[in-house]
Amino acid sequence: MDYQSINAGPEKKVNWLDLPHDLTLMIIGKLATFEILISTQFVCPKWRRICMDPLLWRTINMCDIGIRNSVDYKLEKMCRHAIDRSCGHLIDISIEYFGTDDLLKYIIDSGCHKLRHLRLVQCFNGISDKGLCEIAEKLPLLEELDITLCSGVSSIALEAIGRGCPLLKSFKYNNNGGDNEEALAIAQNMSNLHHLQLVRNYLDNSGLSAILDGCPHLESLDLRLCHDVELEGELRTRCDEQLKDLRDPNASLDDFKFCGLCFEIAYDDAVFDYLNEKRVQEQEYSEITSDDTIYEYQKGEAERVEKENLDEADWEEIYAIWESIKNTRLWYKRLIRGSNRGKKNNAKSKKKKKRGRKEYKINNQKRIYYEMEDAHELLQSSVFCF
Repeated sequence: MDYQSINAGPEKKVNWLDLPHDLTLMIIGKLATFEILISTQFVCPKWRRICMDPLLWRTINMCDIGIRNSVDYKLEKMCRHAIDRSCGHLIDISIEYFGTDDLLKYIIDSGCHKLRHLRLVQCFNGISDKGLCEIAEKLPLLEELDITLCSGVSSIALEAIGRGCPLLKSFKYNNNGGDNEEALAIAQNMSNLHHLQLVRNYLDNSGLSAILDGCPHLESLDLRLCHDVELEGELRTRCDEQLKDLRDPNASLDDFKFCGLCFEIAYDDAVFDYLNEKRVQEQEYSEITSDDTIYEYQKGEAERVEKENLDEADWEEIYAIWESIKNTRLWYKRLIRGSNRGKKNNAKSKKKKKRGRKEYKINNQKRIYYEMEDAHELLQSSVFCF
């Protein structure tokens, strides 16, 4: 047997509230922004104060929230609240589903000019050329930009981004229906690119040649699902010589999240199905709350209790005691009148009212004493359980 295991004392339970501020901040920072906003900040006052620290909001990740949460929560309002907490220190933000031109303008108006990473995913028509052109000049430090499934973005925005963001090194432009026009905008205005992803675009060999000419520092190029490109002959040789990592149009899509039908119509269908599901659940709940259904439910519960060889009277008394523990004022209403003994005594008390008010009061006090005594015994028995 190990010497350390023999002399090891009892394990000490770690109190999360005793952790240093910086360590707790680092742990909470590993969570998604959505989780912090809806739950983490409400755990305790200390965590609430930590969640107000601007350093925690240098990175805002509002992706992978799910369609259900995008319907149930006001994500844009939550995102604006997170931007306010960053106090202008925001350097990385990811937005999915709810991105709009107004939200982009809000980022700039909040003084977040140090932004280095911007990700816009499945914003469909919410993001337009106008919105991106307005912010491009005010993001000189931007290094990474991801525009995926934003059909309102064209070569006009790409030209503005290239001119206003000279430090841009990584650019993703996927599933947006781009062609040679967007390829030329990239080639002419993004000469410092090192990584370029163009999944499911419609450029051809001339567009690819322009990119290779205009982006001499390009190291990796992703052309999956770009079936108008034919990588043969001199073009293939040039790609192999200039690029360290090339994914041709027929390469595997296993690591690409948006290879399926992740378009606006698919999103609208998913939202429609979820709203119908919620409507059905509400109807079922309203039916459950009807008197007939409640009666059937209570009847089923009674049968289940009988199968467990438990007296319905015992359960009534248990329930009465439980209610009385929650509120001592319910002793008389729930316990005395609700139990079988209380009902019998109530019947007797009606007869005793004729004998005089004084005798009734004495008897009533005795009844309460006996009920309290029975309740105490029942609490100590193994039958009673919460």
